[in-house]
Order: sequence, then structure tokens, then C-alpha cells
Amino acid sequence: MTAETDHLDRPTRDENRLVEPTLLRPYAVAYDPAARARRIDRSHDGDETPILERLERMAVTASRVTDERSIPGEVLIDVDRDVWRRATAPGYLQLFIADHGNDGTVAVVVTRFVVDHGADVSRLIDHAFVEPRALPGWTENEATRTQPGFRTEGSSMQTGTYVGDDQTWYCAIRYAAYRRGNVAYLLHATGTAPAREGDMFRRSIASAVSSVRFED
Repeated sequence: MTAETDHLDRPTRDENRLVEPTLLRPYAVAYDPAARARRIDRSHDGDETPILERLERMAVTASRVTDERSIPGEVLIDVDRDVWRRATAPGYLQLFIADHGNDGTVAVVVTRFVVDHGADVSRLIDHAFVEPRALPGWTENEATRTQPGFRTEGSSMQTGTYVGDDQTWYCAIRYAAYRRGNVAYLLHATGTAPAREGDMFRRSIASAVSSVRFED
């Protein structure tokens, strides 16, 4: 593990736009919502609206959090520092890249949004599984969710594989919703690695992603 932080520069964009970290390009940002929408198969019964699109409809205002000092608490993640090194890239609150011969990333994004008094923030988690299931060749290993409780408005955990860039990828995705008065937060963590990585490393990714949480 190195003591330095990698800085991954990207073309200048509006970092506060509500967009997902793309799964097909680790630690890049999918800035094209129209392209993202084209991946969603809306032919099935039920509401197949992606989670951030649903958030935009629910929120009075919303913005990407890029400075941890601007939130009333901290985002925590349990990672093996001998395996993962910290990096930075526009639009991400936290980013880790695998070291020592492994190939993978874990990215953390937080969206802060203001809602009306009667808004049901927990309904966002109904949409947590939509976008990964629209990925090419998606094969799901796990899809679980928790109900609203003392700390959160609900959370989800999803793992699986998909095909992109002429190879198969493994990914783990977690969402957790939080509400403090009329201000809410959507925490999103994604871990991605080539599927050729072994089971032990996959478990390391899933463990790190599932550990991400907001504490205030």
C-alpha cells in the first residue's frame, strides 16, 4: 500500500449533476442521463424508474456532495488498507483502487436533497435494483433490502455480473437512504472488478461495499 493518494483527472464537468458512477468504466462518471435511460428496459410490469430519476422527482432540490465537511456527520467504510489504496476523482466522495496485483475499484457517492414534509424517502429503495438489472448479460447473485429503522430510511445490497468492454465484470452495489428533518441523503457505493478475480477478492469487494454507512 502506498501513502499517496491517486488523483484521477477527468474532463471538466458539472460534478453536482445527479448521475451514477458508471459500472462499465470503473471510477469514470456516466454524465449522459439519456444514454443511461436507454439501458433501462421499461417493458416489464411495475415501476422501472432508476433510483436517481425517482429522487429527482421527489426532491425540491438535490446536489452531489463532494466535500465531506459539508455534511453533518461522516461516511465510513471498512476496507483492508493492505488491499485498497485511496484515490480521488471528480464527483466521488470516496474512491479506492485495488493494489498488490488485484484489479478493482470501490466508489462512494452521496446525494443530498431537500424534500417536502410528506415525502416518503424510504420509497427510493424500491428502485435500487433497476439499473443493474438492465446491464447487458446481468446475472444476479444477491438482492436484499432492509426496511426503515432507527438509523436509515432503508437500504439495499446487490451483487452480480454483467458483460461490458468485451469481458465479464463483477459488481456489488449498496444504497442507503437517510433523513434528518426535510434534508435527506442517498448513499451509494459501487465495487467493480473483472470477473476473473477470485472469490476471495470478490468477497472483499462485497464486504467493503456493504460496510459503507453514514454516521452523525
